[in-house]
Amino acid sequence: MSHTLHLQILISALCLLFCKPSCATPNNGRLDLQLPFVPVNNPPLSKEHNFTLRHIYHKGSHRYPRLFRKIDIYHDSLVQDGTKESCCEGEATSTAFAVKSNALEIQRLSDRSRHSIDSLLEAGEFLGEPVSLTSDAWTIDRISGPDVSDKSTVLSFAHVAANAYVDPPHGGEWTDIGGGFNYTEDFGWERDGLRGHVFADTENKTVIIGLKGTSLPYFDDGETSNNDILNDNLFGSCCCGQGGQYAWRRVCDCQTSTDTCNSSCLMTSLRKKSNYYHAARHLYHNITAIYPDADVWLTGHSLGGVVSSLLGLTYGLPTITFEAFPDALAARRLGLPTPPGYSIGDVGKHYTGIYHFGHTADPVYMGHCNSFNSPCTIAGYAFQSKCHTGHNCTYDTVGDLGWRESIGTHRISSVIKDVIEKYNATPRCEQDVDCADCSEWKFFDEEKTTTTSRIESSTSQTTTTICQTPGWWGCRDGTTSTTTF
Repeated sequence: MSHTLHLQILISALCLLFCKPSCATPNNGRLDLQLPFVPVNNPPLSKEHNFTLRHIYHKGSHRYPRLFRKIDIYHDSLVQDGTKESCCEGEATSTAFAVKSNALEIQRLSDRSRHSIDSLLEAGEFLGEPVSLTSDAWTIDRISGPDVSDKSTVLSFAHVAANAYVDPPHGGEWTDIGGGFNYTEDFGWERDGLRGHVFADTENKTVIIGLKGTSLPYFDDGETSNNDILNDNLFGSCCCGQGGQYAWRRVCDCQTSTDTCNSSCLMTSLRKKSNYYHAARHLYHNITAIYPDADVWLTGHSLGGVVSSLLGLTYGLPTITFEAFPDALAARRLGLPTPPGYSIGDVGKHYTGIYHFGHTADPVYMGHCNSFNSPCTIAGYAFQSKCHTGHNCTYDTVGDLGWRESIGTHRISSVIKDVIEKYNATPRCEQDVDCADCSEWKFFDEEKTTTTSRIESSTSQTTTTICQTPGWWGCRDGTTSTTTF
């Protein structure tokens, strides 16, 4: 029997098993085959994960910028869940958390390599504004992300965020991975920098990074409060804590007159001093080097939530924050790249992948903790920003539970025990609409100010461009006013 006949018999058998009857009809001596569908082996976007703590990273920021170290956590290590004052009385608990994932559409840069992102941010710093990119540079990806409609998932993320506050287990050995720093010679290294707890699922296919938030001196021992307040006031105030309450800590010298701020000075100060954001980027790249094929999700509470959000916007990562103060002001000033036409106040649908969970009785999350007698002001914090990036998922504890605004409700332990666990479902997530930060301030760019000297009159004329309505990523004025002195 010839090879051709063997082939025809094999094809006929395959058609009888898998093909429609019509495809076995001879056509000029040939068979028109409709081959059976072979599914692509893509991982499901909706599934259940079990995360355990794998590593704890510490990246120096202010006093020790070269410090970078980690502790590896093994299966028999136990770490407190960050809520010991309300549930556990200091007893160590398991670090395994169950999370459900779901399909998530997120708009992000097509090229998210370290070199590309660093170049864009450096260009933004040089220009004093975010780099304008065409729509071709962006993509909308359908990826696996945390299911924000599932209560147990949100609760697990809150526990991961709380875990970032807890000290490493006793007996763990720190490994120096930064080089050039002997941390055993200095007693104060643990008070400098950003700490991140890294959780991975059983397949090492998904990683959650939980970033530590603000250590408030009237809540705890103020472990990193000096550096925290520097970053808080850079991210959350209109002009580095200037021009507001007397008790606010000033972290730059950019105010030129009443409600007037030098924007080039402001952005330079923020980019040079916002070490937590730079530390978070460094930490992210080291974690992705260990888990190169894993999906990365982010979470954090308070300042940790703000830094997580900024990191998520930079690299297009799903992010869940808790009680984060409004972060849109910092995102704009850092020059983070954004899709064309994307700004706070737009009613169109945008795919940031950022979800801010909070409640109406927390003055920090609501942007209200800035009066002269507020606990934030008394402690030196200048929280003036009002607009969040992404989506706000707000529990109405004032309307539903009769709470009053109180700084005590800002604690992650209170959020877990008294809010998330008490509600039967997660709140609806919505975008900020018609929101503007620091609208009463005038900002001018000193580097773009032109001065023309007139020899004959020995006088100078200075033209200053002023933005009357600064928005998220730029000026929201229809036209820009010009004032001549």
